[in-house]
Amino acid sequence: MGLRGTAFRLLVACGVGASLLLATALPTAADDISDAQARLQTINRLKGTLKDNLQRAQAQEIALMQQLQETRDTINQTIDRIAAAERRIAELERQIAALDAQIAQEQLELRRTKEQYASFVRSAYKSNADPLAQLLAAPDFQGFLNRAVAIEHLTYLANRLIDRIHQVDRELHNQQDLVKAKKKEADKERADLVDQKAALLKQQAHQQDLENKLRQSIAAVKWELVAINGQSAALAQRIADMEIARQDQLIAEAEQAAWQQAQFWMQHNLFTLPNANANHSTKYPLIWPLQKGTITLLFGPCSQSFEPPGFGYPHFHTGVDVAYNQGTPILAADDGVVVAADSSISNGQLVGYGNYIILAHRNNFFSLYGHLLGFQVKAGDSVHQGQLIGYEGSTGNSTGPHVHFEYRYGGQPTNPLPYLPPNGPNSFSQ
Repeated sequence: MGLRGTAFRLLVACGVGASLLLATALPTAADDISDAQARLQTINRLKGTLKDNLQRAQAQEIALMQQLQETRDTINQTIDRIAAAERRIAELERQIAALDAQIAQEQLELRRTKEQYASFVRSAYKSNADPLAQLLAAPDFQGFLNRAVAIEHLTYLANRLIDRIHQVDRELHNQQDLVKAKKKEADKERADLVDQKAALLKQQAHQQDLENKLRQSIAAVKWELVAINGQSAALAQRIADMEIARQDQLIAEAEQAAWQQAQFWMQHNLFTLPNANANHSTKYPLIWPLQKGTITLLFGPCSQSFEPPGFGYPHFHTGVDVAYNQGTPILAADDGVVVAADSSISNGQLVGYGNYIILAHRNNFFSLYGHLLGFQVKAGDSVHQGQLIGYEGSTGNSTGPHVHFEYRYGGQPTNPLPYLPPNGPNSFSQ
């Protein structure tokens, strides 16, 4: 009885212990599953964000490479123009040297003629050859006339020769002044081109630095996408946040480089901003570039991960997006000059803004029109408010037909709505 009682008590104790163990083990397993699911959700969310940012960074890298190629092409063109200017300067210097030699020869001839004429006059004076006596000493009247004509002709020829030499001397000096003026212009052109080349090289170095940083950041994100599965959610979040912040900064700098390139075009091309014509709005500075449609994204902070940071916000939309039917006319919002009308292309595909136009306006304002189907203007064209400049499209990194409209003052994005007629896209132009 004692042994059986002891055995029974042991069995009961084991049963109770097992029950307690199961009671504590089951909630722990459930918690582990819940934590694993939460971690998986966090990891997948971070991977999605990283992929979005990676795609945007790669598109920006392609656009930046396009800018680098355009800058290299411009540098090569500038080098060719410098060489042409130097050849022109060498030719003008040769002409100046030739004219100097001609002028020296003419001046020498003038001195010789003057000396010869003076010698003739002195010889006539020393010989007491009185012209009147010579005339009276003629054997007959015909001889008198012949001697008179000869003396007059000799004096006439001497004076005419001296006048002709003076005339040639003046003409040569005028030619010399003209060639020297051309050389001065050519020297200035060459100096300007050398300055332009230096600025282009500086711009190229900046763009190359941005491109290298973007490439390193893209490689880091690709590595993080592979390694993220083996990290804790908290660590993955911190690393992803750092990578996204770094890419956002680089992309913002790369986008700014496009505007700097437009500024560079302005600095090295002569143009005049047009005055407002009779059809310009007298009530508002701007008109809607797309006069029908729906605003799909306003200027300001936004939640879209593909928008770069700005004004202290992690994501900031620097313009206003208006969506409507593809092919709808896009109009110039204000009078101005086209400083960029270009396409970002890679492997035959439009990326970034796709087809885009940048206009320079009075008082240091600029406007940008992105994702166009095509454009009807080129850099250097003057346009007036309401003029057709392109057509709405969905080129580049676009989710559907719309125009991305930016308005900048002094290079800084500004909200275009206060400058536009109210109540959304409309045809108001009074």
